[in-house]
Amino acid sequence: MRNFRTLTDTKLPLGPLTVMVGPNAAGKSNVLQALDFLGDVTRKGIEPSLEELGGFNSLAFRGGRKPVSKITIGVEGVWSDFASEETPDRYELSVSRRRLAPTEGGRAQYTTYRKELFSQHPVEGAETSVELTSGSLTVDSPVEAEKAWGPVEVRPMASALHRDLELPVGLPSAHAMENIRGYLSRIRVFDPDVREARKPWGISESGRYLESDASNLADFLRQLQQDGDAWEFLLEDVRKVVPQIRDIHLVNPPDFVSHRTAVELEEEGLRGRTRLTEASWGTVRILCMLAIFHDPNPPLLTCIEEIDHGIHPHALSLMAERLREASERSQYLVTTHSPVFVNELEPEEFVPCMRRPNGASVIPARKPADTRRVVEAAEYEPLGNIWFSGSVGGTL
Repeated sequence: MRNFRTLTDTKLPLGPLTVMVGPNAAGKSNVLQALDFLGDVTRKGIEPSLEELGGFNSLAFRGGRKPVSKITIGVEGVWSDFASEETPDRYELSVSRRRLAPTEGGRAQYTTYRKELFSQHPVEGAETSVELTSGSLTVDSPVEAEKAWGPVEVRPMASALHRDLELPVGLPSAHAMENIRGYLSRIRVFDPDVREARKPWGISESGRYLESDASNLADFLRQLQQDGDAWEFLLEDVRKVVPQIRDIHLVNPPDFVSHRTAVELEEEGLRGRTRLTEASWGTVRILCMLAIFHDPNPPLLTCIEEIDHGIHPHALSLMAERLREASERSQYLVTTHSPVFVNELEPEEFVPCMRRPNGASVIPARKPADTRRVVEAAEYEPLGNIWFSGSVGGTL
């Protein structure tokens, strides 16, 4: 990520579980927003995604003496048939803004254009590339059939990630581009809206995927209940972290039509049931988080903003354990301010974040090997205690 908000030059390796830790305004949320932006590009295109976030000027780094003219976000991984950790695939999107000659009235005008680059390994022993510059698409590939593909004229802000242009059917590079589009479109930046999660929700196929704001929590829980094992494990965990809850019931509320589902809690010592609309803020948030960890079909990457927010410290140990188990099925990138949660981490999972006086983020602020040496020197004191002391960076 280059020049995206405070991320002037950030390269963040992602393991199965990556936890960003640091003060407010260090840039942690900007990392999640950059990934979310790529997901939005797959669904809406570049221009609508930019406008939803306030436009180029709102996203571009505002530090330094001169305005930024280009924003870049890229990802690296394995999505084509012959890629590997040693020879990964890459996708990079750059959006540039250039000033035009002033009009007669003296007002400055600008033009915005993008550059998109797909570098992939869809055939054995060779790399292919598909590049969209301001007005054309070009292909560099050893596959004979792909040599007839391009150059093609395209609009300056068109995106192959969004399917703004039709890709040739059956060609290896086009297939790999569809793969990365599918992965990025399913990135989930999870930030539950407790008020929305409390509400009943319509029964539909939406229950197979918990929305980023958890607004369809009731329908997602109904789907977990039907699937079996995940529901039982979820109930067991809820009872551990909120001992007053004996059971969770999914009902059709009388004040709604029959195709809607509502959540009711059966609590120790209380007659009747507590509607989720009446449950505490923290209880609802815990339920949202545990639901994510027990998702049987998670996306390739789930990002979670402030995982500890509103949750009792004694529950965070179990939350960290379930998160690590979930990271065996999917990658997780989360943020936290809790030393108690950080105590459960390994140095390889811990990413301290800081911000320079010029406004630029430093992520990561320390390498895992350096963190491990500090832990060893501290005779294996829990990592959260060491972080809170200021010995591994990422503090005020």
